[in-house]
Amino acid sequence: MVKICSNCGTENPDGAFWCNKCDKILFRDQVVEQKIPVEEHREQILEQQGTYNSFDNFENKSLKLFIVGFIIVIVFICVFIYFSLFIGFDFNWINCQFNEDFWFEEDKIITSDGWTITMDRVQDYTLDGRVLALKTYNKHDSPYDPCNYFCPIDLFIGVDDVKANPDNYDYSIRSFSNRKVFWYMTYDTISDYNYFKSHTGNNHLIPHNEDVLNMMQNISVYDQVLIIGGLVNLYGERDGETIYRSTDTHIGNYDCEAILVDELIIK
Repeated sequence: MVKICSNCGTENPDGAFWCNKCDKILFRDQVVEQKIPVEEHREQILEQQGTYNSFDNFENKSLKLFIVGFIIVIVFICVFIYFSLFIGFDFNWINCQFNEDFWFEEDKIITSDGWTITMDRVQDYTLDGRVLALKTYNKHDSPYDPCNYFCPIDLFIGVDDVKANPDNYDYSIRSFSNRKVFWYMTYDTISDYNYFKSHTGNNHLIPHNEDVLNMMQNISVYDQVLIIGGLVNLYGERDGETIYRSTDTHIGNYDCEAILVDELIIK
């Protein structure tokens, strides 16, 4: 009778308590009869050890794959946020439905979530310019804004020389969200900066018909657009809540124009 060490496979006398090679404790159940080939028993022990090691390696590989996948997801999210906020990248996702999510009743806009928005038409309005940046909104955006139901897109537009020669102005869009656009301009003279500031504006477009809403899906940055409609002030109520949105009567100087769009042409 001999004892086979489960750690190194060394043969030891039946009465041995410690392995002669690796000093591992030997137990009684490690005794094998001489009629069983010692080499075969040693191979069985080593095979079992290999199985355990393979299982450990499998767990380690799974953990590594999980960590790598998690890092890839985080990097993707960071890149998406960077392009969305600082480069002006936008998926141009408009999902509101005309006569379903919102509809018109005389001088009012009614939304499917219960808002009644009264429109005060300030004046007729025509805007011919170039899209420098755009931002789309949908009813599921956070933070919630009832205007997202019926005003699904904002356009940062340049007119006159900014429209004709946008490359002459070294500007960059810092962010475009929550109905606000922030831009930065490197200028040689203060007059260039003031001209750009007074000939650009953030325009909130309200489609007055389904054709205009469908056309909004096709707008891209640097497109030249012709917008025909009217400037409106908005006052809304729902279950004791109120909102008020005012418009400016001319483009420029960081002012915003809320436009009820009767016709939209992309040139």
